[in-house]
Amino acid sequence: MTVGDPGEETALGPGPLRARLRASRLYVVTDDLTPLEKVPELVREAVAGGADLVQLRRKREPWAELVELARSLQECCRRGGAIFLVNDHVDLALAAQADGVHLGQGDATVQEARERLGERPLIGLSTHTPEQALKAQLLPLDYIAAGPVRATPTKPDSVEVGFQQVTAAALVSRVPVVAIGGLDEGASAIEAGADMVAVVRAVCAAPAPRLAASRLRQEAAGATSWRWIQLNGEPRKSPPGETVLQLLARLGVEPPGVAVEVDGRIVPQERLANEPVAEGAVVEVVHFVGGG
Repeated sequence: MTVGDPGEETALGPGPLRARLRASRLYVVTDDLTPLEKVPELVREAVAGGADLVQLRRKREPWAELVELARSLQECCRRGGAIFLVNDHVDLALAAQADGVHLGQGDATVQEARERLGERPLIGLSTHTPEQALKAQLLPLDYIAAGPVRATPTKPDSVEVGFQQVTAAALVSRVPVVAIGGLDEGASAIEAGADMVAVVRAVCAAPAPRLAASRLRQEAAGATSWRWIQLNGEPRKSPPGETVLQLLARLGVEPPGVAVEVDGRIVPQERLANEPVAEGAVVEVVHFVGGG
């Protein structure tokens, strides 16, 4: 069974889901407190305000009602140009023809989800430590979430990990990073290395969800974001203002032992400290091999 329509055109533009994911900044997760019948209107307002992704997360609903709600929210998101995901349940993603699923560390494995969903749908994974973020890079997923940044009643048993976990994830990730957990503003997480800000109460409990989503989206879009580059053929993130020499230091590479090519041009050793790593740069680091 396929999920979603790869040829659809939306407010985010035509094309593959992963290109839309890369352009996303605001990720709204539904709460358990909004009455069930009011969730579709909440999602419509959030999407109208600028939510790029919506995740259905309801822990207490019977299966039949959950499927009906998921199908309703999928339609809301398609009409509004947002990506629609469900939390935990691959079966629910299939039943609702969602755009993908978000998994926790204790849910079905990413490999199992990919086998059941196929290649097109998105798969995200929660990470809470640098080790989990690094391990996630070996999995067939499309984004990772880093958090909880702050304490949140949504996950009362979780320990807050601060923005340092967002930065740690950004430094190793080959896929977009979503900051989540007690966030109520959109800039700090982006500046720490996230591509998107995920919120629950900041939109779902707001007196005016559309205005709240609009504010958060504008803050996230206006923040100084990290750069995406190609490093030895793989996508990686680079902090603002990073030079090639700083990139090498972060990789644990000593300049005398490598040749560095940026966008097809060899950078002389004496210029490494002044050579910026620009958005979209193609960087090749070649190690010298000694011999005798």
